[in-house]
Amino acid sequence: MLPDPVVNPDKPEQWWPHPAFTPEWWINPRKVDVVHVHFGFEHLTVQQTRQFTEVLDRNGIPLVLTIHDLDNPHLTDQTNYHEQLRILTRAAAHVFTLSQQAAELVNRRYNSAVEVTPHPAITKGQPHPTTNRAGVFLKSVRANVITDPGFYRDLGAEIYIHENGPLELTSMADHVHMPMDDQTLHTTIARHRVVVLPYKCGTHSGWLRMCRDLGVSVAVPDCGCYASQMPGDDGVATYRTGDGKDAARAVAMLESCYPARPHPVPDVSGQHRHVYLAAAGEL
Repeated sequence: MLPDPVVNPDKPEQWWPHPAFTPEWWINPRKVDVVHVHFGFEHLTVQQTRQFTEVLDRNGIPLVLTIHDLDNPHLTDQTNYHEQLRILTRAAAHVFTLSQQAAELVNRRYNSAVEVTPHPAITKGQPHPTTNRAGVFLKSVRANVITDPGFYRDLGAEIYIHENGPLELTSMADHVHMPMDDQTLHTTIARHRVVVLPYKCGTHSGWLRMCRDLGVSVAVPDCGCYASQMPGDDGVATYRTGDGKDAARAVAMLESCYPARPHPVPDVSGQHRHVYLAAAGEL
């Protein structure tokens, strides 16, 4: 694996947007056998996405693609994003996604063979609950987050939101804060027995994986592929999308059987390595 580039000297930990998506990055020869795209292409135009796949093709470098989001949670109009996925799936030597439900949708939409791989583990830790209330993290209130205050009143959870959030939500929040660093975020999540994902649409969730890594149970909406992402996990319960009272019911159910059995932490490195070697013609 190549090390992450430094794209902003003032923030050396920032790797995005990755320069490998630009044709200029490939002008000088690169010791790259396979490119695996999971995230990070959302800033590209459709034409830039096509140019990226053409550069890889000219250099004889196979593309492995993981489709995390069938719909971009930051966007309302999905037209260009869907075209980007179409371009990437056609160019890919191998396509992963993170649930069986999503695999069926990818196959139907893009006529692409798909392999299901678990969402990689994000962190390790143990819950240290210090509150009896569930937590709901609105962050910057991206496009797929429920904005109806009535949902949160009916839910009755402890609300976290960034300072730049809409007034009708910041005014009812328990915690109005700046973005948290990873350690603070993990410690804060682990305060709760249950976290609620307040989404009105979407596909998969790194937050879901992160919470389960920390031993925290999660109430997820019945839209998207959230439940399918963690099959057989006692620490995940669904609620009717947009229904705060039903979300409260799911929270109560999860709290009644807390702590849930630990969900196996996936090790996807072997699965990925096999695909990389096959794509590079080394098997």
